[in-house]
Amino acid sequence: MDALLFWTALWVAGVGLFVYLMIKLVRRLAIRFSQGVEANVRAAETIVNDERVPEAWAAPYRQRIETLRLNFGTEAEIERTGRRGHKDCLHRLDQLTQYFEKSDLVDSAESRHVLLKGLQRQRARWVAGGWQYVIESDDHR
Repeated sequence: MDALLFWTALWVAGVGLFVYLMIKLVRRLAIRFSQGVEANVRAAETIVNDERVPEAWAAPYRQRIETLRLNFGTEAEIERTGRRGHKDCLHRLDQLTQYFEKSDLVDSAESRHVLLKGLQRQRARWVAGGWQYVIESDDHR
């Protein structure tokens, strides 16, 4: 009888631990999902309303270019880093555009159209401006 009680208690504890860990996992995933949604909305606002590249997108490349300049990096290295940053920012903008094409966060078809047109307009500016426009520009316009 004592063995049966022991194994039952152990099983209940195991199930309880499993349920606890699942609840923690679901909470973490929900927080991560909401942070991703919030980051996408903020990035879209910055791009469309402020006509700037989101700081989080361009800052790593700006820092690398600044480090190269301080350490007497060659113009080719600076150019390569700038082009890589430009390509990355365009890729992220394309992903953001795809996100809002499929997202249910937009309240109407008209709002979606305005948002997507704004993102496309900024993409055209970024392409035309080159990496200096996207990565180095002070106001990122």
